[in-house]
Amino acid sequence: MGIFKSIKSYYKRKEIIKNQVDQSIPNYEIYDVDKRTIVFFDINLPSLDLDSGSNRLREIILLFKNKGYNCIICSKNTFRDNKYVKGFNDLGAIVYVETTQYENYFDFVKKIPKVDFAWYHGARSLDYNFKKVRKFLPDVISIFDMVDIHFLRYKRAIKIDPMRISLRKNYNRFFNIETKLAQNADYVVTISDIEKEIMAKYIDNKKLITISNIHYQKIKKEEALPFEDREDILFIGSKHEPNIDAVNYLYNEIMPIVWKHNSEVRVNIIGNVNEKIKKISDSRFIFHGYVSDINRLFTENKIMIVPLRYGAGVKGKIGQAFEYYLPVITSSVGAEGMQLTHQKNALICDTREEFASTIMELYNNKALWLKLQQNSEKSLEPFSMQVLESTFSRIDAL
Repeated sequence: MGIFKSIKSYYKRKEIIKNQVDQSIPNYEIYDVDKRTIVFFDINLPSLDLDSGSNRLREIILLFKNKGYNCIICSKNTFRDNKYVKGFNDLGAIVYVETTQYENYFDFVKKIPKVDFAWYHGARSLDYNFKKVRKFLPDVISIFDMVDIHFLRYKRAIKIDPMRISLRKNYNRFFNIETKLAQNADYVVTISDIEKEIMAKYIDNKKLITISNIHYQKIKKEEALPFEDREDILFIGSKHEPNIDAVNYLYNEIMPIVWKHNSEVRVNIIGNVNEKIKKISDSRFIFHGYVSDINRLFTENKIMIVPLRYGAGVKGKIGQAFEYYLPVITSSVGAEGMQLTHQKNALICDTREEFASTIMELYNNKALWLKLQQNSEKSLEPFSMQVLESTFSRIDAL
């Protein structure tokens, strides 16, 4: 059945390509042979408005572009009608789209006059692309951007659900990619110094570079609604499994305790988690799905809640809350790599009872709320563009 499905998919892809009116590579006319060139490889074209990893990559690409690099993005099954193609083109990047000109993006990259760097975004991209690219570009400088440590995420998930065989399989798969195949890359990018320490057990420390999320204030502090005019709790996330688990944990174990004391508190959920969660039906638990303009929800809710029980990497949703001066309650897993201090720039707790009591305290304690809000800007300093530029200098010197 799998073979027939694969064949059907192959011919469908060919048909779509053949029917495209424009068979050119968008923006390829801006390629300059006199500039250094970096090719970003990903499994799927990053979705700029759906996850923090894509937004982080956007900032990285924009920095390389602003420093005078040719920036080229290659991903599987990317067609011209993909809305994110235009988004990256507007940044000045060249995006490979499926076309009759080339058999695939490997064929396209072979014909680029000069490639200096190959950037592999995520473990799946390294696994799929690295050996193929190394064959025809043996001298290119390869950079494996981990985004987060996948095997660490699965290791933590196994502790919560040890009977799920798929978790063990994924742990083994990604452990092999991230600790063995990754050794062949020239450089490995971790998202925090904490994950850099973990990876130093497997990768030469000289190869390790930390590049975290990039954040900056999205509103002025005076634009944020005052404590008295706010209500409800906010969660934002994709259908990434740690987010699904966090939403179920919040609904089934944390909020019932909160609702015993205040039955009117609502939880607003932004993002496509609703595609995976079908069993929650409560008027106080609102699934907004994809929201194009998040400003209102970030400025009207009283608290950002991040009750992650497992995961890895740096949590973009926490940085996003700081961008809008929105106080955060999170777990130790959520706080990891964010350089947070309990009761200074976030409230950190790990049991359902702690989460519930902390929600109730922050919901009613204006002085504590203002203290956390006041520290929002300082909380973003480790994730500034200045920090990214400093790291870029190391790569640019190669």
